[in-house]
Amino acid sequence: MPSTKAGKLAIVDYGLANIRSVVNAFECFSVNIVIAQNGKDLYGVDKIVLPGVGSFDAGMRGLRQCGHEEALRRRVLEEGIPFLGICLGLQFLFEGSEEGDAPGLGWFSGRCRRFPTGSGLPKVPHMGWSDIKIVNPGSRLFAQLLPPLTFYFVHSYHAPQVAGAQWIAALCEYGQVFPAALEQDNIFATQFHPEKSQMAGMKLLETFLEIK
Repeated sequence: MPSTKAGKLAIVDYGLANIRSVVNAFECFSVNIVIAQNGKDLYGVDKIVLPGVGSFDAGMRGLRQCGHEEALRRRVLEEGIPFLGICLGLQFLFEGSEEGDAPGLGWFSGRCRRFPTGSGLPKVPHMGWSDIKIVNPGSRLFAQLLPPLTFYFVHSYHAPQVAGAQWIAALCEYGQVFPAALEQDNIFATQFHPEKSQMAGMKLLETFLEIK
């Protein structure tokens, strides 16, 4: 995997998510990694990654208690530095989730939903390798990847599927169609885990590091 020079990268740590696999993936590249344990650590960096595993409410409480919410708003929404959310880090971007009652960051409208269960439906959680379809031909995040594309997923909840939404970069199907990746200006997010998705995932991370 070729290296890339990408300045200083903050990986958000809010005390609940296991960020080691994400850190290990980015250590393959020429980037100065900062483990951001509080909001102050998000200043002075060139890019931000927000990984996430676990429950929506506990994760949002962790972000707020560590002072990340306001720092993320300033750095990403106001200053426009590139941001990548991963798995639950994508779901945090919405107004809330059926998983709990805590408000999300609210950068995108809508609430995340749970996959339905019942006879004839796939098992929940959605766990394993699934194909995705790029629906934004101008996507910067997927610019260096060619279909067919398969990534690794582990989740029970998903972003709302909004017909015609310009921020949907890729779709996946698991009993129903749902957004697999988001992209709007400097904000990028994937429901799948690129750090666990072998070469395709590493190429996506490398592409993110190259985005200005």
